[in-house]
Amino acid sequence: MKNLVIASEYRKLRLLHILFTAEQNYTKKELAGLLHCSIKTLDSDIKSLQEIFDPAIAYVHEDEYHVLFDVGEQVNFSYLYAMTVSNSYMYLISKDIFAGKRQNLTDWAEENFSSLPTMYRRVRQIDTYLAESRLVLETTPLDIKGTEIRLRFYYFQIYSRSYPYTKWPFPEIPYARVNDFIKTVESCFGIYFSLSARINYALAIAVCLERVKQGYHYTMTQADLHSWKSIAEAQREFHPVDYSILEDIVGFEMSKDEHYVNVLMCFWTNFSYVDERQAEVRVKNSQLVNPHKHELAQDLVKLLEVYHIHNTTHILAETIDFLTRFLFIDKMNTLPEVPYTHVAPDKHELSQKIRTVLNSFETNPNHRYIRSNKAMIIHYLTDFYNIVIQQEQQYRILHVKIVSENGYFWEEYLRTELRKRYSEEQLIICDELHSHEHMQHIDLIISDFPFYEEIGITADTLVWNMPPVKKDFEQLDVFLNKKNERFTK
Repeated sequence: MKNLVIASEYRKLRLLHILFTAEQNYTKKELAGLLHCSIKTLDSDIKSLQEIFDPAIAYVHEDEYHVLFDVGEQVNFSYLYAMTVSNSYMYLISKDIFAGKRQNLTDWAEENFSSLPTMYRRVRQIDTYLAESRLVLETTPLDIKGTEIRLRFYYFQIYSRSYPYTKWPFPEIPYARVNDFIKTVESCFGIYFSLSARINYALAIAVCLERVKQGYHYTMTQADLHSWKSIAEAQREFHPVDYSILEDIVGFEMSKDEHYVNVLMCFWTNFSYVDERQAEVRVKNSQLVNPHKHELAQDLVKLLEVYHIHNTTHILAETIDFLTRFLFIDKMNTLPEVPYTHVAPDKHELSQKIRTVLNSFETNPNHRYIRSNKAMIIHYLTDFYNIVIQQEQQYRILHVKIVSENGYFWEEYLRTELRKRYSEEQLIICDELHSHEHMQHIDLIISDFPFYEEIGITADTLVWNMPPVKKDFEQLDVFLNKKNERFTK
């Protein structure tokens, strides 16, 4: 199957998602109702999914009453999504164009065993999708035209959404070297990429480097350079970004514009701050250099005030970072996510509040991007803020770290004593004292030795006896009561 993964193909993705996440078996009639289609159309979709997936990976089939779905080991929905994208006409055509092939439509159809009528139909759909991204599909020869940054973002979408099925798709650009560059970006800005976000950022960089090697260059506008300033100000001293790594990969010196854009593409994915101080630096510099964006982000985060969220600075920094995605691209048209079959009422209410804030800013010339990207912004922020609200209950539980001068066995003994006396709704015992990847949430350190020299530790501390005595547990009870009082006010 070479179906196009755009709006017209949502139904197949939704069918796949419903079957993958189902806690019950559905009849054809029930599935057709959920998908708002006929049983005949459902039969066609089932056949299409059978054609794309090897039965060892995923297999849609029927028994006498239900539609069933078998999935292989170590296969998640993201892999199935990536496999679907990788078999789409859009991916196959875009990959050939990106690689520099200049075929006409007839030759491409023949090479890919597709009939011309099917090709013309699919090309019209691709052209419609690209038009929404403000790009144009040409057919003589096959090519995609548009501004350089829009093209780079489009190809990044194609390659990131087809991973991990395609694995690393750039054999001449070693991932290990790109990752070395990413590590210098992390050190410079005090941020951290998860393994999956790191892959996405690396794919964006690889797309950029391939375009540069092919002779395509990006030039920043004065507005772009101004935005870069707000980010550059957040750099940590003595931790420079090593651009020579990229130049070693492409084999020649690159312009400052290309240096900067390879850093700024980190906003096309997600990252975390190593500590709260770095989040504060980011917020402060954004307020000074780009007050318009800071004002919008602040109004959005204010929507969470009713939930008494504790780490609003970090949430504000992440909101600013998300809005920074629109630095260069006024219309960020992403490949489709699978729509939710059900949206909780409180989540719907939150999305409406976000929409209201965006509506109040969209006529401001500093926020022209809102109108074209409103649906995407609402979807992302609703999911993000909803997770924050859910996690707040966890933060209200006391997070405790145990440290003993006598070592592991004494620490394990004290952990056992705490578990005997306190439930998981009262306290959580943490593992790490210092995290080298992202912020570790610890409210209280219980130790038999004071931490006078450790100035970097911001958590409260209780110095206990080992083994603990009655007075020690009474101290902890007082601490727990005070914490509960703060959240109930």
